[in-house]
Amino acid sequence: MGPAAMTALALTLLLGSPSPASAQTLEAELRDTANRYTEDQTRGLSLIAPRHMERAADRLGRAQAEHSRGGRIENIRKSLREAEEALEGAEALQEIGEVLMRGALAARGDALAANAPHFASAEWSVAEKKARETGRKIEDGNQNDARRRAAEAEMLYREAELQAVRNSVLGEARRLREAAMEARADRYAPETLAEADALLSRADASLGLDPGQPSGAGELAGRAADSYRHATWIAALADSVRRREVATETVIRRYEEETAEIAGLFRLEPSFAEGSRPAAAQVEAAIRSLQEDRQRLEASLADREVQIRGLQASSDSLEASLARLEEREATISAELRKRERSEETLREVRALFNPEEAEILIGVDRITIRLLGLTFDSGSDKIRPEDYSLLTKLQQAIRAFPEAEIVVEGHTDSQGNDEFNRALSLRRAIAVREYTLANMAMSADRIRSIGYGESRPIATNDTAQGRARNRRIDVVLELSPE
Repeated sequence: MGPAAMTALALTLLLGSPSPASAQTLEAELRDTANRYTEDQTRGLSLIAPRHMERAADRLGRAQAEHSRGGRIENIRKSLREAEEALEGAEALQEIGEVLMRGALAARGDALAANAPHFASAEWSVAEKKARETGRKIEDGNQNDARRRAAEAEMLYREAELQAVRNSVLGEARRLREAAMEARADRYAPETLAEADALLSRADASLGLDPGQPSGAGELAGRAADSYRHATWIAALADSVRRREVATETVIRRYEEETAEIAGLFRLEPSFAEGSRPAAAQVEAAIRSLQEDRQRLEASLADREVQIRGLQASSDSLEASLARLEEREATISAELRKRERSEETLREVRALFNPEEAEILIGVDRITIRLLGLTFDSGSDKIRPEDYSLLTKLQQAIRAFPEAEIVVEGHTDSQGNDEFNRALSLRRAIAVREYTLANMAMSADRIRSIGYGESRPIATNDTAQGRARNRRIDVVLELSPE
Protein backbone atom coordinates (compact mmCIF):
# COMPACT_ATOMS: atom_id res chain seq x y z
CA MET A 1 0.00 0.00 0.00
CA GLY A 2 1.44 3.34 -1.07
CA PRO A 3 1.78 6.53 1.04
CA ALA A 4 -1.32 8.13 -0.50
CA ALA A 5 -3.45 5.06 0.27
CA MET A 6 -2.09 4.95 3.82
CA THR A 7 -2.98 8.62 4.30
CA ALA A 8 -6.52 8.06 2.95
CA LEU A 9 -7.01 5.07 5.27
CA ALA A 10 -5.83 7.08 8.26
CA LEU A 11 -8.25 9.92 7.45
CA THR A 12 -11.10 7.43 7.06
CA LEU A 13 -10.37 5.89 10.45
CA LEU A 14 -10.09 9.31 12.09
CA LEU A 15 -13.19 10.91 10.53
CA GLY A 16 -15.47 7.95 9.92
CA SER A 17 -15.50 6.33 13.34
CA PRO A 18 -16.77 8.42 16.26
CA SER A 19 -14.67 8.34 19.42
CA PRO A 20 -16.23 6.97 22.64
CA ALA A 21 -16.36 10.52 24.03
CA SER A 22 -18.12 11.77 20.88
CA ALA A 23 -20.65 8.90 21.07
CA GLN A 24 -21.38 9.74 24.71
CA THR A 25 -21.88 13.43 23.84
CA LEU A 26 -24.27 12.51 21.03
CA GLU A 27 -26.30 10.26 23.33
CA ALA A 28 -26.53 13.11 25.84
CA GLU A 29 -27.78 15.46 23.09
CA LEU A 30 -30.43 12.93 22.05
CA ARG A 31 -31.51 12.49 25.66
CA ASP A 32 -31.64 16.24 26.33
CA THR A 33 -33.74 16.90 23.23
CA ALA A 34 -36.11 14.04 24.10
CA ASN A 35 -36.49 15.41 27.65
CA ARG A 36 -37.13 18.91 26.31
CA TYR A 37 -39.79 17.56 23.94
CA THR A 38 -41.49 15.65 26.78
CA GLU A 39 -41.50 18.72 29.03
CA ASP A 40 -42.94 20.87 26.23
CA GLN A 41 -45.70 18.29 25.76
CA THR A 42 -46.43 18.44 29.48
CA ARG A 43 -46.79 22.24 29.21
CA GLY A 44 -49.42 21.81 26.50
CA LEU A 45 -47.37 22.98 23.54
CA SER A 46 -48.69 20.14 21.36
CA LEU A 47 -51.95 22.10 21.34
CA ILE A 48 -50.56 25.64 21.33
CA ALA A 49 -48.10 24.97 18.49
CA PRO A 50 -49.09 21.63 16.92
CA ARG A 51 -47.16 21.99 13.66
CA HIS A 52 -43.95 22.94 15.46
CA MET A 53 -44.32 20.02 17.88
CA GLU A 54 -45.14 17.59 15.05
CA ARG A 55 -41.99 18.70 13.21
CA ALA A 56 -39.96 18.36 16.42
CA ALA A 57 -41.29 14.83 16.94
CA ASP A 58 -40.53 13.89 13.33
CA ARG A 59 -36.95 15.21 13.43
CA LEU A 60 -36.28 13.71 16.85
CA GLY A 61 -37.59 10.37 15.61
CA ARG A 62 -35.31 10.57 12.57
CA ALA A 63 -32.29 11.30 14.76
CA GLN A 64 -33.09 8.41 17.11
CA ALA A 65 -33.62 5.99 14.21
CA GLU A 66 -30.38 7.12 12.50
CA HIS A 67 -28.50 6.69 15.79
CA SER A 68 -29.96 3.22 16.37
CA ARG A 69 -28.72 1.95 13.01
CA GLY A 70 -25.29 3.56 13.41
CA GLY A 71 -25.84 6.31 10.88
CA ARG A 72 -23.72 9.34 10.11
CA ILE A 73 -23.18 11.74 12.99
CA GLU A 74 -23.70 14.84 10.82
CA ASN A 75 -27.12 13.54 9.74
CA ILE A 76 -28.11 12.85 13.34
CA ARG A 77 -26.98 16.28 14.49
CA LYS A 78 -28.78 17.94 11.56
CA SER A 79 -32.06 16.27 12.59
CA LEU A 80 -31.44 17.25 16.21
CA ARG A 81 -30.84 20.90 15.25
CA GLU A 82 -34.08 20.93 13.29
CA ALA A 83 -35.92 19.37 16.25
CA GLU A 84 -34.46 21.99 18.61
CA GLU A 85 -35.42 24.80 16.22
CA ALA A 86 -38.99 23.47 16.09
CA LEU A 87 -39.11 23.29 19.89
CA GLU A 88 -37.77 26.84 20.16
CA GLY A 89 -40.52 27.98 17.79
CA ALA A 90 -43.15 26.21 19.89
CA GLU A 91 -41.77 27.65 23.14
CA ALA A 92 -41.78 31.15 21.64
CA LEU A 93 -45.55 30.81 21.20
CA GLN A 94 -46.20 29.50 24.72
CA GLU A 95 -46.90 32.85 26.38
CA ILE A 96 -49.37 34.14 23.78
CA GLY A 97 -50.88 30.67 23.45
CA GLU A 98 -51.52 30.39 27.18
CA VAL A 99 -53.22 33.79 27.10
CA LEU A 100 -55.45 32.94 24.14
CA MET A 101 -56.17 29.37 25.28
CA ARG A 102 -56.25 29.91 29.05
CA GLY A 103 -59.87 28.84 29.41
CA ALA A 104 -59.52 25.94 26.95
CA LEU A 105 -56.39 24.60 28.66
CA ALA A 106 -58.02 24.81 32.09
CA ALA A 107 -61.11 23.02 30.79
CA ARG A 108 -58.89 20.39 29.17
CA GLY A 109 -57.16 19.73 32.48
CA ASP A 110 -60.53 19.25 34.18
CA ALA A 111 -61.64 16.90 31.39
CA LEU A 112 -58.46 14.86 31.76
CA ALA A 113 -59.00 14.66 35.52
CA ALA A 114 -62.46 13.20 34.79
CA ASN A 115 -60.78 10.70 32.39
CA ALA A 116 -62.77 12.03 29.45
CA PRO A 117 -60.54 10.19 26.92
CA HIS A 118 -62.01 6.96 28.31
CA PHE A 119 -65.50 7.87 29.51
CA ALA A 120 -66.36 10.42 26.81
CA SER A 121 -64.05 9.51 23.94
CA ALA A 122 -66.17 10.98 21.14
CA GLU A 123 -66.62 14.35 22.86
CA TRP A 124 -62.92 14.35 23.82
CA SER A 125 -61.81 13.75 20.21
CA VAL A 126 -63.93 16.65 18.94
CA ALA A 127 -62.52 18.99 21.60
CA GLU A 128 -58.93 17.93 20.84
CA LYS A 129 -59.45 18.58 17.14
CA LYS A 130 -60.82 22.07 17.85
CA ALA A 131 -57.90 22.83 20.21
CA ARG A 132 -55.36 21.84 17.55
CA GLU A 133 -57.18 24.08 15.08
CA THR A 134 -56.74 26.89 17.60
CA GLY A 135 -53.02 26.15 17.86
CA ARG A 136 -52.59 26.27 14.09
CA LYS A 137 -54.26 29.70 14.03
CA ILE A 138 -51.81 30.84 16.73
CA GLU A 139 -48.92 29.59 14.61
CA ASP A 140 -50.35 31.52 11.64
CA GLY A 141 -50.52 34.71 13.75
CA ASN A 142 -54.31 34.91 13.40
CA GLN A 143 -55.26 35.84 16.96
CA ASN A 144 -58.90 36.68 16.26
CA ASP A 145 -59.63 33.25 14.77
CA ALA A 146 -57.55 31.63 17.49
CA ARG A 147 -59.54 33.38 20.23
CA ARG A 148 -62.86 32.29 18.67
CA ARG A 149 -61.77 28.68 18.24
CA ALA A 150 -60.33 28.60 21.76
CA ALA A 151 -63.75 29.57 23.17
CA GLU A 152 -65.33 26.76 21.14
CA ALA A 153 -62.68 24.29 22.37
CA GLU A 154 -63.30 25.33 25.98
CA MET A 155 -67.02 24.64 25.58
CA LEU A 156 -66.30 21.25 23.96
CA TYR A 157 -63.89 20.26 26.75
CA ARG A 158 -66.52 21.20 29.34
CA GLU A 159 -69.06 19.04 27.53
CA ALA A 160 -66.57 16.16 27.46
CA GLU A 161 -65.87 16.56 31.17
CA LEU A 162 -69.57 16.71 31.96
CA GLN A 163 -70.29 13.58 29.94
CA ALA A 164 -67.33 11.78 31.51
CA VAL A 165 -68.58 12.57 35.00
CA ARG A 166 -72.06 11.34 34.09
CA ASN A 167 -70.73 8.16 32.53
CA SER A 168 -68.19 7.35 35.22
CA VAL A 169 -69.08 8.68 38.65
CA LEU A 170 -72.86 8.99 38.39
CA GLY A 171 -73.07 5.71 36.51
CA GLU A 172 -71.25 3.87 39.29
CA ALA A 173 -73.44 5.45 41.96
CA ARG A 174 -76.61 4.44 40.10
CA ARG A 175 -75.36 0.88 39.70
CA LEU A 176 -74.68 0.69 43.43
CA ARG A 177 -78.17 2.02 44.13
CA GLU A 178 -79.66 -0.85 42.16
CA ALA A 179 -77.57 -3.27 44.21
CA ALA A 180 -78.79 -1.62 47.42
CA MET A 181 -82.43 -1.96 46.32
CA GLU A 182 -81.89 -5.64 45.48
CA ALA A 183 -80.61 -6.06 49.03
CA ARG A 184 -83.88 -4.39 50.24
CA ALA A 185 -82.10 -1.40 51.70
CA ASP A 186 -85.37 0.54 51.46
CA ARG A 187 -86.67 -1.75 54.21
CA TYR A 188 -83.58 -2.50 56.30
CA ALA A 189 -81.51 0.70 55.87
CA PRO A 190 -84.00 3.44 54.88
CA GLU A 191 -82.12 6.33 56.52
CA THR A 192 -78.78 5.45 54.90
CA LEU A 193 -80.51 4.90 51.56
CA ALA A 194 -82.25 8.28 51.85
CA GLU A 195 -78.92 10.00 52.59
CA ALA A 196 -77.40 8.38 49.51
CA ASP A 197 -80.38 9.37 47.33
CA ALA A 198 -80.10 12.96 48.52
CA LEU A 199 -76.39 13.07 47.66
CA LEU A 200 -77.01 11.58 44.21
CA SER A 201 -79.81 14.07 43.55
CA ARG A 202 -77.54 16.96 44.52
CA ALA A 203 -74.81 15.61 42.24
CA ASP A 204 -77.19 15.28 39.31
CA ALA A 205 -78.63 18.74 39.94
CA SER A 206 -75.20 20.38 40.16
CA LEU A 207 -74.28 18.91 36.80
CA GLY A 208 -77.30 20.57 35.26
CA LEU A 209 -77.07 23.89 37.09
CA ASP A 210 -73.31 24.48 37.06
CA PRO A 211 -71.68 22.63 34.16
CA GLY A 212 -68.61 24.79 34.48
CA GLN A 213 -67.71 23.18 37.80
CA PRO A 214 -68.56 19.47 37.49
CA SER A 215 -65.85 18.38 39.94
CA GLY A 216 -68.26 19.16 42.78
CA ALA A 217 -70.74 16.72 41.29
CA GLY A 218 -68.06 14.05 41.20
CA GLU A 219 -67.34 14.48 44.90
CA LEU A 220 -71.06 14.29 45.77
CA ALA A 221 -71.56 11.21 43.59
CA GLY A 222 -68.57 9.53 45.22
CA ARG A 223 -70.08 10.13 48.65
CA ALA A 224 -73.41 8.78 47.37
CA ALA A 225 -71.66 5.63 46.11
CA ASP A 226 -70.11 5.06 49.53
CA SER A 227 -73.50 5.53 51.18
CA TYR A 228 -75.12 3.00 48.82
CA ARG A 229 -72.43 0.48 49.68
CA HIS A 230 -73.06 1.18 53.35
CA ALA A 231 -76.81 0.72 52.91
CA THR A 232 -76.24 -2.59 51.10
CA TRP A 233 -74.00 -3.83 53.89
CA ILE A 234 -76.51 -2.84 56.59
CA ALA A 235 -79.37 -4.44 54.67
CA ALA A 236 -77.47 -7.69 54.21
CA LEU A 237 -76.61 -7.82 57.90
CA ALA A 238 -80.18 -6.96 58.96
CA ASP A 239 -81.55 -9.65 56.65
CA SER A 240 -79.18 -12.20 58.17
CA VAL A 241 -80.43 -11.24 61.63
CA ARG A 242 -84.05 -11.48 60.44
CA ARG A 243 -83.48 -14.96 59.07
CA ARG A 244 -81.63 -15.84 62.29
CA GLU A 245 -78.43 -16.65 60.47
CA VAL A 246 -76.72 -14.19 62.81
CA ALA A 247 -77.90 -13.27 66.29
CA THR A 248 -78.26 -9.62 67.29
CA GLU A 249 -75.98 -10.27 70.24
CA THR A 250 -73.32 -11.63 67.87
CA VAL A 251 -73.42 -8.46 65.76
CA ILE A 252 -73.06 -6.25 68.82
CA ARG A 253 -70.22 -8.31 70.27
CA ARG A 254 -68.33 -8.25 66.97
CA TYR A 255 -68.54 -4.47 66.96
CA GLU A 256 -67.33 -4.40 70.56
CA GLU A 257 -64.43 -6.72 69.70
CA GLU A 258 -63.34 -4.44 66.87
CA THR A 259 -63.51 -1.43 69.18
CA ALA A 260 -61.54 -3.35 71.82
CA GLU A 261 -58.84 -4.20 69.25
CA ILE A 262 -58.41 -0.52 68.44
CA ALA A 263 -58.33 0.37 72.12
CA GLY A 264 -55.75 -2.36 72.66
CA LEU A 265 -53.35 -0.52 70.39
CA PHE A 266 -53.36 2.20 73.05
CA ARG A 267 -53.07 -0.37 75.89
CA LEU A 268 -56.61 0.34 77.00
CA GLU A 269 -59.03 -2.23 78.39
CA PRO A 270 -62.46 -0.72 77.70
CA SER A 271 -65.67 -1.74 79.43
CA PHE A 272 -68.88 -2.17 77.41
CA ALA A 273 -71.16 -2.37 80.43
CA GLU A 274 -72.84 0.87 79.37
CA GLY A 275 -72.46 0.44 75.62
CA SER A 276 -69.67 1.37 73.23
CA ARG A 277 -69.64 5.13 73.71
CA PRO A 278 -67.42 5.17 76.86
CA ALA A 279 -64.87 2.95 75.05
CA ALA A 280 -64.90 5.24 72.02
CA ALA A 281 -64.34 8.22 74.29
CA GLN A 282 -61.27 6.51 75.77
CA VAL A 283 -59.81 5.95 72.31
CA GLU A 284 -60.51 9.56 71.31
CA ALA A 285 -58.73 10.82 74.41
CA ALA A 286 -55.73 8.58 73.68
CA ILE A 287 -55.51 9.89 70.12
CA ARG A 288 -55.64 13.50 71.30
CA SER A 289 -52.85 12.75 73.77
CA LEU A 290 -50.71 11.28 71.00
CA GLN A 291 -51.32 14.34 68.83
CA GLU A 292 -50.23 16.65 71.65
CA ASP A 293 -47.16 14.49 72.25
CA ARG A 294 -46.25 14.67 68.56
CA GLN A 295 -46.46 18.46 68.64
CA ARG A 296 -44.11 18.52 71.62
CA LEU A 297 -41.68 16.18 69.87
CA GLU A 298 -41.71 18.32 66.73
CA ALA A 299 -40.93 21.42 68.78
CA SER A 300 -38.11 19.55 70.55
CA LEU A 301 -36.77 18.33 67.21
CA ALA A 302 -36.68 21.90 65.89
CA ASP A 303 -34.63 22.95 68.93
CA ARG A 304 -32.27 20.02 68.41
CA GLU A 305 -31.78 20.97 64.75
CA VAL A 306 -30.79 24.49 65.82
CA GLN A 307 -28.28 23.00 68.27
CA ILE A 308 -26.94 20.66 65.59
CA ARG A 309 -26.47 23.54 63.17
CA GLY A 310 -24.56 25.42 65.87
CA LEU A 311 -22.35 22.39 66.54
CA GLN A 312 -21.77 21.95 62.83
CA ALA A 313 -20.72 25.59 62.57
CA SER A 314 -18.28 25.11 65.46
CA SER A 315 -16.97 21.93 63.90
CA ASP A 316 -16.43 23.68 60.57
CA SER A 317 -14.46 26.43 62.31
CA LEU A 318 -12.23 23.92 64.11
CA GLU A 319 -11.62 21.96 60.91
CA ALA A 320 -10.68 25.17 59.08
CA SER A 321 -8.11 26.00 61.79
CA LEU A 322 -6.67 22.49 61.60
CA ALA A 323 -6.47 22.72 57.80
CA ARG A 324 -4.34 25.89 58.06
CA LEU A 325 -1.89 24.11 60.37
CA GLU A 326 -1.68 20.78 58.56
CA GLU A 327 -3.00 21.48 55.08
CA ARG A 328 -1.76 18.39 53.27
CA GLU A 329 -2.63 15.88 56.01
CA ALA A 330 -6.00 17.48 56.72
CA THR A 331 -6.97 17.43 53.02
CA ILE A 332 -6.19 13.74 52.69
CA SER A 333 -7.99 12.95 55.94
CA ALA A 334 -11.05 15.00 54.91
CA GLU A 335 -11.29 13.19 51.58
CA LEU A 336 -11.09 9.81 53.31
CA ARG A 337 -13.76 10.79 55.81
CA LYS A 338 -15.98 12.14 53.02
CA ARG A 339 -15.70 8.91 51.09
CA GLU A 340 -16.40 6.83 54.20
CA ARG A 341 -19.42 8.99 55.08
CA SER A 342 -20.78 8.64 51.55
CA GLU A 343 -20.39 4.88 51.66
CA GLU A 344 -21.93 4.68 55.12
CA THR A 345 -24.79 6.94 54.07
CA LEU A 346 -25.50 4.72 51.07
CA ARG A 347 -25.49 1.64 53.29
CA GLU A 348 -27.91 3.32 55.70
CA VAL A 349 -30.23 4.36 52.86
CA ARG A 350 -30.24 0.84 51.42
CA ALA A 351 -31.01 -0.57 54.88
CA LEU A 352 -34.08 1.67 55.22
CA PHE A 353 -36.06 -0.25 52.58
CA ASN A 354 -36.84 -3.90 52.11
CA PRO A 355 -36.78 -5.31 48.53
CA GLU A 356 -40.58 -5.06 48.22
CA GLU A 357 -40.59 -1.37 49.17
CA ALA A 358 -37.86 0.17 47.04
CA GLU A 359 -34.94 -0.41 44.72
CA ILE A 360 -31.86 1.83 45.04
CA LEU A 361 -30.07 2.63 41.77
CA ILE A 362 -26.66 4.31 41.94
CA GLY A 363 -25.57 6.38 38.95
CA VAL A 364 -23.09 9.13 38.16
CA ASP A 365 -23.90 12.05 40.48
CA ARG A 366 -27.39 10.68 41.16
CA ILE A 367 -29.25 8.16 43.30
CA THR A 368 -32.63 6.87 42.19
CA ILE A 369 -35.07 5.49 44.77
CA ARG A 370 -37.59 3.40 42.87
CA LEU A 371 -40.64 3.15 45.15
CA LEU A 372 -41.87 -0.32 44.21
CA GLY A 373 -44.17 -0.47 47.22
CA LEU A 374 -45.97 2.84 46.53
CA THR A 375 -49.20 2.16 44.66
CA PHE A 376 -52.28 4.21 43.80
CA ASP A 377 -55.87 3.27 43.18
CA SER A 378 -56.76 3.05 39.49
CA GLY A 379 -56.94 6.54 37.95
CA SER A 380 -56.25 8.17 41.36
CA ASP A 381 -53.45 10.43 42.57
CA LYS A 382 -54.43 10.15 46.27
CA ILE A 383 -51.76 8.76 48.58
CA ARG A 384 -53.14 5.93 50.68
CA PRO A 385 -52.62 5.88 54.47
CA GLU A 386 -50.96 2.46 54.26
CA ASP A 387 -48.13 4.06 52.24
CA TYR A 388 -47.33 6.73 54.85
CA SER A 389 -44.65 4.55 56.50
CA LEU A 390 -42.88 4.03 53.15
CA LEU A 391 -42.90 7.79 52.47
CA THR A 392 -41.50 8.37 55.98
CA LYS A 393 -38.55 6.16 55.00
CA LEU A 394 -38.19 8.20 51.82
CA GLN A 395 -37.96 11.35 53.94
CA GLN A 396 -35.17 9.73 56.00
CA ALA A 397 -33.30 8.94 52.79
CA ILE A 398 -33.68 12.55 51.57
CA ARG A 399 -32.37 13.87 54.88
CA ALA A 400 -29.24 11.76 54.37
CA PHE A 401 -28.38 13.92 51.32
CA PRO A 402 -29.17 17.50 52.42
CA GLU A 403 -27.42 19.05 49.40
CA ALA A 404 -29.20 16.97 46.77
CA GLU A 405 -31.75 18.42 44.34
CA ILE A 406 -34.79 16.15 44.15
CA VAL A 407 -36.88 15.17 41.12
CA VAL A 408 -40.07 13.12 41.64
CA GLU A 409 -40.79 11.23 38.42
CA GLY A 410 -44.20 9.70 37.68
CA HIS A 411 -44.46 6.79 35.26
CA THR A 412 -47.33 4.61 33.98
CA ASP A 413 -47.72 1.55 31.81
CA SER A 414 -48.94 1.78 28.21
CA GLN A 415 -52.56 0.94 29.00
CA GLY A 416 -55.08 3.68 28.15
CA ASN A 417 -54.75 7.13 26.57
CA ASP A 418 -51.24 8.60 26.29
CA GLU A 419 -52.33 12.13 27.28
CA PHE A 420 -54.28 10.83 30.27
CA ASN A 421 -51.35 8.67 31.37
CA ARG A 422 -48.96 11.63 31.19
CA ALA A 423 -51.34 13.85 33.16
CA LEU A 424 -52.01 11.08 35.71
CA SER A 425 -48.28 10.40 36.17
CA LEU A 426 -47.67 14.13 36.71
CA ARG A 427 -50.49 14.39 39.29
CA ARG A 428 -49.09 11.40 41.18
CA ALA A 429 -45.58 12.87 41.12
CA ILE A 430 -46.99 16.19 42.41
CA ALA A 431 -48.87 14.33 45.18
CA VAL A 432 -45.60 12.74 46.41
CA ARG A 433 -43.83 16.12 46.17
CA GLU A 434 -46.54 17.93 48.15
CA TYR A 435 -46.65 15.17 50.79
CA THR A 436 -42.86 15.38 51.18
CA LEU A 437 -42.93 19.19 51.51
CA ALA A 438 -45.75 18.97 54.07
CA ASN A 439 -43.74 16.60 56.24
CA MET A 440 -40.21 18.00 55.88
CA ALA A 441 -38.59 21.33 56.60
CA MET A 442 -37.17 22.04 53.15
CA SER A 443 -37.37 24.65 50.40
CA ALA A 444 -40.01 24.06 47.74
CA ASP A 445 -37.40 25.08 45.13
CA ARG A 446 -35.32 22.06 46.02
CA ILE A 447 -37.85 19.48 44.84
CA ARG A 448 -39.69 19.34 41.54
CA SER A 449 -42.00 16.84 39.85
CA ILE A 450 -42.44 15.63 36.30
CA GLY A 451 -44.78 13.14 34.64
CA TYR A 452 -43.41 10.92 31.89
CA GLY A 453 -46.52 8.81 31.41
CA GLU A 454 -45.74 5.66 29.47
CA SER A 455 -42.68 7.09 27.65
CA ARG A 456 -39.98 5.52 29.89
CA PRO A 457 -40.78 1.85 30.52
CA ILE A 458 -38.30 -0.31 32.45
CA ALA A 459 -40.02 -3.57 31.54
CA THR A 460 -42.24 -4.97 28.82
CA ASN A 461 -45.86 -3.78 28.72
CA ASP A 462 -46.93 -7.13 27.27
CA THR A 463 -47.24 -8.83 30.69
CA ALA A 464 -49.05 -7.89 33.90
CA GLN A 465 -45.76 -8.17 35.81
CA GLY A 466 -44.00 -5.85 33.37
CA ARG A 467 -46.84 -3.28 33.46
CA ALA A 468 -46.76 -3.35 37.27
CA ARG A 469 -43.04 -2.45 37.20
CA ASN A 470 -43.69 0.36 34.73
CA ARG A 471 -46.38 1.92 37.01
CA ARG A 472 -43.99 3.54 39.45
CA ILE A 473 -42.69 6.63 41.21
CA ASP A 474 -38.94 7.25 40.91
CA VAL A 475 -37.37 9.77 43.30
CA VAL A 476 -34.05 11.01 41.88
CA LEU A 477 -31.52 12.63 44.21
CA GLU A 478 -29.23 14.74 42.00
CA LEU A 479 -25.88 15.05 43.76
CA SER A 480 -23.29 17.76 43.20
CA PRO A 481 -20.16 16.28 41.58
CA GLU A 482 -17.31 15.89 44.04
